[in-house]
Amino acid sequence: MASRNKKFKGPIFGPFFFKVDKPKGITSFDVIRRFKKNLPKNIGKIGHFGTLDPFATGLLVIGIGPATRLNQYTQIDSKEYIATGILGVNSPTGDFDTEEGTIEELEFSDVSFDEVKSQLETFIGPYMQSPPAFSATKHEGKALHEWAREGVFIEKPPVERTIHEIELLEVQGRKIVFRVCVSSGTYIRVLFDDLAKKLGTRGALEDLRRTNSAGIDLENSIDLAIFDDENFSANDFLLNYTNPITELIGFEKIELDEAMSLRFVNGQTLKMDVADGHYWMRSQNQTLGLAAANGGLLRSCVGFSPAALDKIDLTMCNSLDE
Repeated sequence: MASRNKKFKGPIFGPFFFKVDKPKGITSFDVIRRFKKNLPKNIGKIGHFGTLDPFATGLLVIGIGPATRLNQYTQIDSKEYIATGILGVNSPTGDFDTEEGTIEELEFSDVSFDEVKSQLETFIGPYMQSPPAFSATKHEGKALHEWAREGVFIEKPPVERTIHEIELLEVQGRKIVFRVCVSSGTYIRVLFDDLAKKLGTRGALEDLRRTNSAGIDLENSIDLAIFDDENFSANDFLLNYTNPITELIGFEKIELDEAMSLRFVNGQTLKMDVADGHYWMRSQNQTLGLAAANGGLLRSCVGFSPAALDKIDLTMCNSLDE
């Protein structure tokens, strides 16, 4: 088994995801680079589900192998953050991670807890929001922050987002701390500045921490310092920290018999009495792929190679550190 996998050039694991507690000061792609540097090359593709700004911390979900093909399906659920913002400042980036001398101090009187709470709760429900100039949103194939750093500030039309929950935690002078649960794609920097405008000023985020994404929380998340341990083992890391992709994307599971499984992996349409929607197709404790049902017909959206099913073979894993 070990010698066979040394020759195998494709992905040997997956579809799995990891929960990372991203520290402040690095990009989401920096995290991916750490994974690529420390895991075997034949681990397959590595990507993230939902970027975090460099100044932000908290939950960053990293996918490996076939999981990276499922990003669009992870963007339909909500995300939760704890945000700390400062009123009375105007920042071109909406936070304090900006060039020196670009933050404008504004005159502003302190506000009460009740006043902030009252305005904050007006955002609950549908919310029209334009992406900030310094963001990863694309324009003509290039991220807005790239345009902005060239002195070109692109104004994109507002998009409807949803604020599911919002809770004021603290008001201390100009510092505001709140918890918010939002639809995917919502910029908390913009939300806080919009709150500040309702309070008669401008505002910027001092701290942002993602605590939950699509029902996945920070519990047992990875501290990147693990890669710096001189005793780091790819074997142990994969055994202890991988999570099956079905836990991240909560579609209903359908168990297939051997004949139906063979038809599915060969790309054939299956006829089943199920409601329209997406389903994980399973057989013999393995996830074969994701299918979409329409009118009783199930068609494959994403299929997984038999070489990269969602289990870890210990004999295969033993070859990784050799």
